[in-house]
Amino acid sequence: MANLSKGNNETMQRSELHRKIWAIADDVRGAVDGWDFKQYILGILFYRFISENITEFFNSAEHEAGDLEFDYAEISDEEAEADFRPNTVEDKGFFILPSQLFRNVVKTAKDNENLNTDLANIFKAIEGSAVGFASEDDIKGLFEDVDTTSNRLGGTVAEKNKRLADILTGIAGINFGKFQNNDIDAFGDTYEYLISNYASNAGKSGGEFFTPQTVSKILARLVMDGKTNINKVYDPTCGSGSLLLQMKKQFDEHIIDEGFFGQEINMTNFNLARMNMFLHNVNYNNFSIKRGDTLINPLHRDEKPFDAIVSNPPYSIKWVGDADPTLINDERFAPAGKLAPKSYADYAFIMHSLSYLSSKGRAAIVCFPGIFYRKGAEKTIRQYLVDNNFIDCVIQLPENLFFGTSIATCILVMAKNKTENKILFIDASKEFKKETNNNILEEKNIKVIIDEFRNRTEKEYFSRYVDKSEIVENDYNLSVSTYVEKEDTREIIDIKVLNKEIEETVKKIDKLRASINEIVKELEDEKINELLKNEKIEWIELECLLDYEQPSRYIVKSTEYSNDYDIPVLTAGQTFILGYTNEKDNIYKADKNNPVIIFDDFTAGNHWVDFNFKVKSSAMKILRAKEGVNLRYCYHCIKTIRVDTTEHKRLWISHYSQIKIPIPSIETQEKIVKILDTFTNCVTELQAELQARTKQYECYRDKLLDFKRSN
Repeated sequence: MANLSKGNNETMQRSELHRKIWAIADDVRGAVDGWDFKQYILGILFYRFISENITEFFNSAEHEAGDLEFDYAEISDEEAEADFRPNTVEDKGFFILPSQLFRNVVKTAKDNENLNTDLANIFKAIEGSAVGFASEDDIKGLFEDVDTTSNRLGGTVAEKNKRLADILTGIAGINFGKFQNNDIDAFGDTYEYLISNYASNAGKSGGEFFTPQTVSKILARLVMDGKTNINKVYDPTCGSGSLLLQMKKQFDEHIIDEGFFGQEINMTNFNLARMNMFLHNVNYNNFSIKRGDTLINPLHRDEKPFDAIVSNPPYSIKWVGDADPTLINDERFAPAGKLAPKSYADYAFIMHSLSYLSSKGRAAIVCFPGIFYRKGAEKTIRQYLVDNNFIDCVIQLPENLFFGTSIATCILVMAKNKTENKILFIDASKEFKKETNNNILEEKNIKVIIDEFRNRTEKEYFSRYVDKSEIVENDYNLSVSTYVEKEDTREIIDIKVLNKEIEETVKKIDKLRASINEIVKELEDEKINELLKNEKIEWIELECLLDYEQPSRYIVKSTEYSNDYDIPVLTAGQTFILGYTNEKDNIYKADKNNPVIIFDDFTAGNHWVDFNFKVKSSAMKILRAKEGVNLRYCYHCIKTIRVDTTEHKRLWISHYSQIKIPIPSIETQEKIVKILDTFTNCVTELQAELQARTKQYECYRDKLLDFKRSN
């Protein structure tokens, strides 16, 4: 029960933090692009963290010494200089004066006419506090991207100050609680949440430096499986540090003796990674993040070898390759006898990682699928890795896991201490949970993969443990699909039943076509005008005809959809039915006699619903007819309405409900509905026939081309 309660607390705390911090980020960025603006939110969040961290550091020491009223934020800068600066940088890596603390700056932020320059000076002073100390390289440039004088914040000083004050007060308003009382790594978790959201909204520019947590988890568990401790962990292309930190999160019970090491070429990402380390309470003396080109200028030669390497290098980027003939003599690349091609640096990163791996270590690297079957130099390097028994496992991941790309990537696991000359292939392409933007690996998906990695039981359509000789026979092709058969998930069709169904559908269509032909003849030659002639028309607002309900109580709780379940989950968008749920509570009851219209409040998309349902979100309305109103007639009228949906706002109350539609007599309404429904029914049946004909074609195609069966 204690663990359950802790889990609930974590979920609640995390959700609340995420909601608040994204609201602030969304609110203050204004006209500035979110991706360009991220460093201000992230940088000032970091500023608050280190301010509270150092305050807690001093306060705890003084309280333990007996001064329970002491508060570092309330003492003078002079006292701090004399009594607290000495030896602090050696312990913490930096120093902040009381007047420079986030808490004290935010008090006067809205009235401070020099806020932007004051912040710039504070950030400079924090970085300057480490000069001459061991932490200098870890602190230098941390605030470089938080340019408080930039015109991106506004054209005037007053505009800059207002936006900065809004960020400061917004972040100050978030209750992170006390460090020791939090069930979550509050600052660190919020920081990664922001980074992931900015990355997902920025596409490739953001995704290139952030590995989603669900992928980070599986990489961490792969390299640590079966191990009780490692010397240190390394990421040669560390981006914002998410992979390294997942090692800390996943394996607090394990001992990582010498800390976390990474290299990153991009300055912004390099700064993010170092901030991320501090935010997760990794002290400066327990990490080494360096900036530079890993392939040309590796900066952790003196720290190798590493027992654990995790990496998500950029896919198939260009590099110097054999344009620099000296590289073939580099100890990292020489053993394979070939350099990775200039157009594809993938194997350069792989060979680099292998070189830095200890004799008892394991590396898990996210790879582009093409590297496992491309020819030329890549095949030569692949052959070297297979012949020397360095490749332990290749895992096919699901598609759409990463920000900025939908491709189904792979994980390459390498080790230098294998006892069997075999490679495990796992097809995990179906192990995922579908989310709105990206698929994710849930805990149960990760467990399935790790269990198979550990036990190597071989499961049909999922995994095979393949001897080297078979790989040689396949010309060193390491594609998972070469060794793990895909399950045939096509529907088994009884062709006789299908043909009968098509026959019945065609009969319905013939009748409907005949009805439509009669209708068309009746409506030709101006006869449509006769139908409406002498009709007294009232133009009435939709809100006078239809009642609406906000569907909050009908929202589905779980996204564990299955076609085996009964209740459809609806959205008013093009998809309409998202899937089926087994939830039994709070189901909206609709049927042929009590239909409704569901209406998307943001897009004006709408659907006729005459069956029980639940909904995905509250961003829609459920519309019902008032007494004496023909709902089906209103539905057809709504289909003719076009509105501007470019402005992001709730449409029904603000605009749509005030739109007037023509209301003739009830008899005329019924005639119009009958005519239009005949067309609609015909279209529905035609679509059903088309779907059935497609199945019919596929069935006969497979029978006609199955020469194995006929011989």
